[in-house]
Amino acid sequence: MASRAAAAIAVLALVCAAVHSSEGQLSPNFHAATCPDLEHIVEFHVAETFRRDVGVAPALIRILFHDCFPQGCDASVLLKGAGSELNEVPNQTLRPVALDLIERIRAAVHSACGPTVSCADITVLATRDSLVEAGGPRFDVSLGRRDALAPASSALVGLLPAPFFDVPTLISSFSNRSLDVADLVSLSGA
Repeated sequence: MASRAAAAIAVLALVCAAVHSSEGQLSPNFHAATCPDLEHIVEFHVAETFRRDVGVAPALIRILFHDCFPQGCDASVLLKGAGSELNEVPNQTLRPVALDLIERIRAAVHSACGPTVSCADITVLATRDSLVEAGGPRFDVSLGRRDALAPASSALVGLLPAPFFDVPTLISSFSNRSLDVADLVSLSGA
């Protein structure tokens, strides 16, 4: 399980790096001054949820993937209301336990630090920490993402690979997002 988690971690880091290669302000220490307890808050909530439901790790991987793939890691998949990405077919099966975990972490972080940390960063940290709980290695993630103010369009959400895609279509879909076959295999395994 640890090798699978390690592969998933590497791919998640690559997904975020590939999607955000134009954001030069990302840094592992981005929130060090404004929210010094951020990582401890996230770790605590993830560990508590993981103890009750180990399935939260793959659920968070899926949320992060469904957020990053359409238009970048911007937490747009978490937005509610008219035109919400959560209402789109690919996202209707995202696990509520993981969505609720992100919301609980957001509330705790905002209570401790004010609204200084984006939901996009919280999602990345929670996903990383859930993989650590699942036996993967700990690694730094770059932070400083901005949250979207509007959901991704239906057309962009429609770019998510469908479960019925054959291998050439999956490879093409991933390639269009600067991801390779190894990324495809690792994310599929995760």
